[in-house]
Amino acid sequence: MSYPASTRAPSGPPQKGQPQRAGTPLPFQAPFPAGAETRVCGSSTARSGLGTEQSEPSFHPEEGTRVANLRRRIAKLETCVSRAAPSLLGLGVPEIHRHLPGPGLAGGVLHEVIAATPEETPAALSFLLALMCLALKPKPGLAVLVAAQRAFDQWGALYGHGLDRLGVDPGRLILVTARTDKEALWAIEETLRSRVRPAIVSGALASCPDLTASRRLNLAAAALAIPLTLACTEKSSGGSAAATRWRIGTLPASRDRFGTLLNPCWRVSLERCRHGRPGKWFVEWNHVAHRFSLVEGMADHPSAQSTGNLRIAG
Repeated sequence: MSYPASTRAPSGPPQKGQPQRAGTPLPFQAPFPAGAETRVCGSSTARSGLGTEQSEPSFHPEEGTRVANLRRRIAKLETCVSRAAPSLLGLGVPEIHRHLPGPGLAGGVLHEVIAATPEETPAALSFLLALMCLALKPKPGLAVLVAAQRAFDQWGALYGHGLDRLGVDPGRLILVTARTDKEALWAIEETLRSRVRPAIVSGALASCPDLTASRRLNLAAAALAIPLTLACTEKSSGGSAAATRWRIGTLPASRDRFGTLLNPCWRVSLERCRHGRPGKWFVEWNHVAHRFSLVEGMADHPSAQSTGNLRIAG
């Protein structure tokens, strides 16, 4: 399995007397067959995607003009996707909802969950599974988790008792494993474009997708308007089209009266939020009620003195 490649426009106009060169393959897009054209929202575009089909192609000499034309065409592609009714994935914590555009995570867009350090990757994955539980509670359907092998190779595989403690019914989970991040991205996009209508689609990758890949995921998710979450060990070096970015760190788990571990706790930072604002919280997961809550009695916790503007309940 390989992630399909695509074509992109030449880097500049052809020289006089020379034939126009074929586009160079780009990752994450399928190539057009030779001589083919594609229609976008009723307009005929040339194979290169740079302009409408004309007998004599025209090129703008200024680089800024060419970039502006490309941006207009990308915006047209993004707005021409038929979108389903918007949905929200409620987190159940009003203090967090006040930092978001609505009372929860918007459906149909990408939400990134990044580990604060590589050693805290299991915390990011468990937070991702808790979000999956919240998406499965109010409606029927399955959850799809696509995981690259590198995301789990140091921590072992998922198992039923651990999933059940986080509120994810193994009978409602479709687990897809891929060898590489590229194959995992392809599987996620194909799931979003298929006829299957899962309650949530999630992914676990070693590295977050770049701007091109994250834009493709947003376009694919817009048609279904279901939650799309992605856990990564490290942030990509380039930009990202994700609507929110969450950084997850570990906290000591709460204990019961016998001293055994009770509920997992996380240090949650909302680093990026489109149409919202960042924030930081101490969050606990109740494994019985299957819901988030802000951690009480953390005012004297040593890390609270060095975490800046953390919002603490109690």
